[in-house]
Amino acid sequence: MAEQLHVAIDARASLGAAGGVAEVTRSLVTHLHHLPADDFRFSLIVNAGARDDLRAIMPDHCDLLPLDTNSRPMREREFRLAGTPLAKRKFNFQDETTNFRIRFHDATGPLRAAGVEVVHALSQFAIDSDLPFLYHPHDLQHLHLPQFFSEEELEQREVEYQYFCNSATLVPVASHWIANDVHRQYRVPFEKMPIIPFAPPAADRTPPTPAEVRAICDRLRLQPDGFLLYPAAGWEHKNHIQLVEAAALLRAQGLEAPLMVFTGAFVPFSLRVLERAAELNVTDCIRWAGYIDHRDLVLLYHLARGVLVPTKFEATSCPIYEAFAFGCPVACSTATSLPAQTAGGALLFDPDSSGDIAIAIFKLWSEASLRDQLAARGREVVAEHTWESVVRRFGVLYRKAAGRPLSKADETLLATGPTV
Repeated sequence: MAEQLHVAIDARASLGAAGGVAEVTRSLVTHLHHLPADDFRFSLIVNAGARDDLRAIMPDHCDLLPLDTNSRPMREREFRLAGTPLAKRKFNFQDETTNFRIRFHDATGPLRAAGVEVVHALSQFAIDSDLPFLYHPHDLQHLHLPQFFSEEELEQREVEYQYFCNSATLVPVASHWIANDVHRQYRVPFEKMPIIPFAPPAADRTPPTPAEVRAICDRLRLQPDGFLLYPAAGWEHKNHIQLVEAAALLRAQGLEAPLMVFTGAFVPFSLRVLERAAELNVTDCIRWAGYIDHRDLVLLYHLARGVLVPTKFEATSCPIYEAFAFGCPVACSTATSLPAQTAGGALLFDPDSSGDIAIAIFKLWSEASLRDQLAARGREVVAEHTWESVVRRFGVLYRKAAGRPLSKADETLLATGPTV
């Protein structure tokens, strides 16, 4: 029997603050039971020992590993920084690459002391150590939409993303679009980037009870089938403002502007969205519920007439797969990998055109036959994306990163799993 492999998963991302990273971390932890205790042992890296939210969902062969990285000694690392336009501007060089030095807290000691052999870094801002690790850059939005970041954020992202992509054993990405982008920008070899899209984070399939429906409708002042849903934090690239402007266009044309419910963290830019709604006199068309718990989000998917995803940039969209899984029809943007992810299961629109978005909103809201077609196709698309498949494929990657031999079945699982 093969020796048990000890994997540490970076689970520091907190729900409600870290967006999709926290959601996929929670989902991965929930489904680690698909990797048996005879073969794997897991430690969840956390900032503090409490984390009752993780204790409630982690399997028996999983423990918490509190780690104060700031208390660890600093060390300097050197790597080749690729000459993206941003890197050349920030660090004043013109070559294709340049030597670059960076300092990190070194977590090698406590990880080795705990017996960890492989680290899975789900956050872009990973923990540095000498251990083999998987690193998710998720996407390179900062290179495409730099206007949404401060100069300090641009520098941090560019340097850390490049360093961890360089030093990681494997760089899993969620779509071919992102793989192509990371390869083009950072010269990461394709063979280092397995494509493993995540499954829908909201896995609760329990139908809502009448009491639950009454409670959430009373609390949020909603009617079943009386709203469209957009589950996303209020970050600028999520593009809530274009939805507000589309609602104003509909109203100006004498058409119904449906109620849109926004869930996700209320951040400083959210105030600008509310201000724009007031300027256009469509405040009554939006309701910002803020970050809500897992069950309430499931209820809203059941109760919404449709889901809108107008994002300007995404690796892949968790809300799209969640909506598909619940049979909720989707209208979404053509940004990045979303056309490939939806595969004919969503009504597509240009995220930079309020007029295009207004047309999509009107169709999604008013055409029942279209909603039925989208819902049916969405269920087909998402059916192959399960957390069991995701976790089992990561199990193969953990063994590969650790230098363990892979079986024929392992190779087949990696080669035939669903991609986007």
